[in-house]
Amino acid sequence: MPAQSLSFEQWIAQGRGRTVHSELERRGLLTRSMLGDAGVPCPGCGGRDRFAVNFKKDVWNCRASGIGGDAIALAQHIDGSTFLVAVETVLGEPPPGRGSTESDEERRVREDRLARARADFERREQDDAKTAQRFRERERWAAWKLWTSAAPIAGTMAEAYLGLRGVEAPPGARLRFHANAPLWDRPKDQGGKIIHFGPALIAAIEGASGRFSGVQRTWIDLAQPKGKALIVHPETGEILPAKKARGSIKGGAILLVKGRDGSDFPGDCKPARRLFLGEGIETVLSVYCAMREANDPLLEGAEFRAAVDLGNLCGPAAGRIPHPTLKKADRNGVERRLFVPNNEPKDDPAFPLIPIARSVDDLWLLGDGDSEPFFTRMALERAGKRFSRAYPWLVIRLFMATAGRDFNDMRLASLRTAAEACA
Repeated sequence: MPAQSLSFEQWIAQGRGRTVHSELERRGLLTRSMLGDAGVPCPGCGGRDRFAVNFKKDVWNCRASGIGGDAIALAQHIDGSTFLVAVETVLGEPPPGRGSTESDEERRVREDRLARARADFERREQDDAKTAQRFRERERWAAWKLWTSAAPIAGTMAEAYLGLRGVEAPPGARLRFHANAPLWDRPKDQGGKIIHFGPALIAAIEGASGRFSGVQRTWIDLAQPKGKALIVHPETGEILPAKKARGSIKGGAILLVKGRDGSDFPGDCKPARRLFLGEGIETVLSVYCAMREANDPLLEGAEFRAAVDLGNLCGPAAGRIPHPTLKKADRNGVERRLFVPNNEPKDDPAFPLIPIARSVDDLWLLGDGDSEPFFTRMALERAGKRFSRAYPWLVIRLFMATAGRDFNDMRLASLRTAAEACA
């Protein structure tokens, strides 16, 4: 609606209708780091992590100044302007039937201040990006040292651990054993300390660029039912996960079986034509070992990789969808439908896709059934759409484990049945 046809109140309301997201974007101040929970430098008064935005609620907050609010308040904070000047700035037009609420000199001062703020903000963003890159490289180097200090898996506790899980490491699997791998409660440069040493299965993660990007460690205790160590934080008493990655996971995967066709002679080999991709090492190896024992023809030219976790395999969702059956009580005790991430992928450069070789034309996505089935199904369908959009020639298949079990549960049950039949 043109400003001339608006009333003054409508002009104000139109300004209040602008979002914090759109104002940050208009000013060239919107960054991906604002989408997370961590604070970022304030575009109005600097600092390192004092500024935060809740885009869902359409509000911002600066901890240093103790103020926050909507898009108009943001313009006031950044520009140091009055309310009416801020409305005019956000809308890009003066009040209806009036001249501009600021003089030419005031506008020049405001624009100069905005230019300096944008330059300072961009410099801080670049500095933070360099700091983050240095941290990632330090973590990658620490992971590389752990990987190179680990031993081949044959004859070790890591081989015994896999045997306890009913699987084995195929030749060429990027799996090793470390007799005394350290577990840090947080990074060393953040005041972290080692809270556990112990034997561990070490898996190398191949990043999206094809380079070594990190490791996944599984601490072992063969006295435990499934062979994973029970690790208790010495101070908090918290039971910690026995699996932990170091380095970068995103867009990476663990090679377990290298797909090759044909001759034993390298020059006569053909690259992989089929890829089986699942979340965990034990899941993927369970499928591989079962197929190998069945002489499954799908093994010809097949490669097997583990994605480390479901988030890396499937990526973030564009929205949410009501669960068909599950409900959750709100704070008033009223049962409401539970919402879960939907099957539409969100285009987010922070979550790169696991790369697929051009030779592969058949992709099998493996989904465990021990997690909530509808949630897992949505996640795998989301993964399928991501891969389909990036690699349109792929035939993509979703292969789910039996409800209530994962593929390793199915593998162990099959081995028990076979053993009982032979007894």
